[in-house]
Amino acid sequence: MGHLKRNRTTDIAVTALTAALIFVVTWTVRIPIPFASGGGYLNMGDVMIYLCAYLLGGPRAAIAAAVGSGLADLTAGAAIYILPTCIIKGSMGFAAGAISKGRGFRHYLLSAVVGGAIMVVGYASFEYFFFNPAYAFASIPFNTIQWGGCAVITAAVYTMAKKINAYLIRQSSI
Repeated sequence: MGHLKRNRTTDIAVTALTAALIFVVTWTVRIPIPFASGGGYLNMGDVMIYLCAYLLGGPRAAIAAAVGSGLADLTAGAAIYILPTCIIKGSMGFAAGAISKGRGFRHYLLSAVVGGAIMVVGYASFEYFFFNPAYAFASIPFNTIQWGGCAVITAAVYTMAKKINAYLIRQSSI
């Protein structure tokens, strides 16, 4: 959106705010996974990642997703996951923003599908090499449930995302 008036301070502030929103949603809406040795949990933070990606685009969404999700793992006692989470969620934010930034519903939903695939493959790969193959394969259903649930909720909030995007364009502040 080249017609928008932007400055570096606003970009930093909005990215920090979205990181905080991702953290809050991830932290407050979480369900511990039984038998998860690293403190794993299901959460709805991915919905915020997709919403922020739609509004901000890839690079800024990647930073917000990495920081917000990494902080959630830190405060949840899942320190072993902080670095992989930053990489995986950052990749999700980047890909989702590249796919959906200000575009229509199909791209918005596609960003959740691609982002969820990145999450499932990313965590399975990390757990395969860091823990063991059995642990990695056992976590796939939980990550797939999170993927599907977040994709459905993401689709449900599209109208809100579209209205926020239109407002921000009118305000020319993002």
